[in-house]
Amino acid sequence: MHHSENNNKESITGVSKVDSTKSSCVAWFKLAELVSRKEKEKALNLYRLISHSFEDKAYALQVEGDILWALEDNNALEKYTQAAYLYKKERRLVSATAVYEHLLVLEPNKFDYLKTLILLYLFLSWNEKFEERYLKLLNLSKEGIIEFGKIWDFTKNLIDFSFNKKRFSSGDFEQEHEINLKKPSEYKWLLKSLNCVI
Repeated sequence: MHHSENNNKESITGVSKVDSTKSSCVAWFKLAELVSRKEKEKALNLYRLISHSFEDKAYALQVEGDILWALEDNNALEKYTQAAYLYKKERRLVSATAVYEHLLVLEPNKFDYLKTLILLYLFLSWNEKFEERYLKLLNLSKEGIIEFGKIWDFTKNLIDFSFNKKRFSSGDFEQEHEINLKKPSEYKWLLKSLNCVI
């Protein structure tokens, strides 16, 4: 008797998981339909219900940003920025980088996005991407879009960090998000990269 009760519980649990998965699939399909029809309020209301099942708050914000972007709503930028902030706080650098790259597509001349991407690529030791984004920063300065003084201050901070400082000053990276994944001596490649692009 006891054995069959356990089997019944397991089969009920199994059925409820299948039902839950089906419901989730239907909800996502419905959401996609609403977004494609540009029914913004209904889509956002449904997404808020779906997002309660997410444990990952940063990812939930990123998906909400995607939905808003698909709906041509400028609030997408705010959601993406919040998602990137949380990714950085949680030291999920690759995810933060992906969101900032997307933000840069949406606002290609924004100094804060470029600066943060340069720092993220520094922390990831991805020198090709570091050089690519730093070069974009210099080009925007040449075009008069970004003041050279801002870039110079930022560059001095980068050079200081590559020698001995453990932290960036002047709010280049929010204090609570300071990331010291390696010893400063392991960032010596940075000077060579800066020399290449300057």
